[in-house]
Amino acid sequence: MKNVIGMVNFHSSPEIPPLTDQRALGSTSFLGRYAFCDFALSNLCNSEISTVGLLVKEHQRSILKHLGSLDFWLTNTKIGKTVVMYNEEAHFSPETNTDLNNIRVNDWLIYDSPASIIVIVPAHLVISLDLRPYIKEHIEKQRKVTFIAKPIDNPSEGYLGSYLFETDEEGNVLSAKRNDGSSHTPALASLGIFIVNRSVLFDAVHDPAAIRARMDVESKLLEVGLIEKRGYVVSRYEGFARYIDSFQHYMDYSLSFLQKKDADEIFKKNWPIYTLTHDSIPAVYGEEARVQNSYVANGAIIEGTVINSIISRKVTIAKGAVVRDSIIFSSARIEQGAKVSNALIDKHAVISAGHTIKGSKNAPIYLKQGGRL
Repeated sequence: MKNVIGMVNFHSSPEIPPLTDQRALGSTSFLGRYAFCDFALSNLCNSEISTVGLLVKEHQRSILKHLGSLDFWLTNTKIGKTVVMYNEEAHFSPETNTDLNNIRVNDWLIYDSPASIIVIVPAHLVISLDLRPYIKEHIEKQRKVTFIAKPIDNPSEGYLGSYLFETDEEGNVLSAKRNDGSSHTPALASLGIFIVNRSVLFDAVHDPAAIRARMDVESKLLEVGLIEKRGYVVSRYEGFARYIDSFQHYMDYSLSFLQKKDADEIFKKNWPIYTLTHDSIPAVYGEEARVQNSYVANGAIIEGTVINSIISRKVTIAKGAVVRDSIIFSSARIEQGAKVSNALIDKHAVISAGHTIKGSKNAPIYLKQGGRL
């Protein structure tokens, strides 16, 4: 789509300590192979959007390490491009580190393109979404901004920090408030995906008052929309989505994809999810290995037992070790006779021989990157 630019917004992802202490949520491991931003990038690629900007807030190292050459998510490497958009000034003045200001200092990407439409998507949303019908409707109905939102039953249980919309019968925004978890009534929750006309976005990012107020893009667009009343419309998305807003949800949603029903909602034959590939050897299984209902990535060595778990690349599960209902990040080691249940073991961490780590479904344990127990 030559008239459309896509932007993947790492700014809008929530902080989930301790998981995001050393990485962006968008570049955090998912199912042992992917990062969350793969879904945003793949949706843009599959929707034929060939020019994409990455709105990077911080933790550039983790993001760039995963993205590699940036070519994996381009349908046409000759005309397409993926650009890292980073605000160097914000390194010295963190209070200016907003997505609004990031677009302002990197507005050359828009100036260099004939695109009249910009699509901004979050980096932490697990969804398989064809954006083309929404873009088509946006253009045909001559809207200024289209916000894509999902009906949810109980805002206190999810989509924390996202906007909750009230609309009229035509979808025009009447009110919008942040979801602070206090509401228990059905609502329309923003997915953090919005389609905006070029001129409207330029007005927003070059508003000095919005920059001084440290506003984010979505908040600024809503502020204007609530004044103008028309042309700022919410489009409903009724399909499957997982909005990562807490450590508990990270664990629950990740492990839910061990169920075929959830996996089939995301991994579709006609909608590939692209990711950085590694020249890893296949997983190796010992004679006494037992694996049940689990994801095991290439390069893992499994000699013990793995049940209902996610095992990333280069993980070692030694003889006699047992891993249940857990997520093990790359290059971690579970030594002989160790037992791990309801836990997340971060990269390069070690569970010593004979040691037991036991959390619960509602209170999983976390072992930091490089830690040892």
